[in-house]
Amino acid sequence: MILVSPQASDDELLSIARDWIDVLAGEDYSTVFASLGYAVRFDEPGPDAIRNAIKRYRSSEYFPDVDNFVVSDWRFARGGNPDPYIRIKRFKSNTLAIQCTIEMVLPLNGKWSDLEIDFVMFERESGNEWVFTLEDIVCTRQLQEEFERTGTATS
Repeated sequence: MILVSPQASDDELLSIARDWIDVLAGEDYSTVFASLGYAVRFDEPGPDAIRNAIKRYRSSEYFPDVDNFVVSDWRFARGGNPDPYIRIKRFKSNTLAIQCTIEMVLPLNGKWSDLEIDFVMFERESGNEWVFTLEDIVCTRQLQEEFERTGTATS
């Protein structure tokens, strides 16, 4: 479990998220799952669900004819998605205890993708710390295309 201070700045939270992107780039899915969990598992074991969320990604626009994906170093990603984003959202106290989210696109195979990774920080009962978790890895465009093609979305 990764704990962070509620007083952590956006830069500090982003640094933690980028450290975990580095672990994903090393394909150490077991460490990611053991440390952060993975909320959206689709009935697969956690590390396999993380691996498969990345492997199932497809983009004819950014990665034509590519069907094997790995997370790459965000420091050196070039090309692909022309608008890679990072969104940090902070929330007022709520019944779900969600205090903050980080949404960012992943660098894959050396280029920016539109595969988004979402981290969520939940307030612990003590209120003195937040738990930093992995919520989802998803490409909304890909889900929409699958739904339009088949009537269901499986990614």
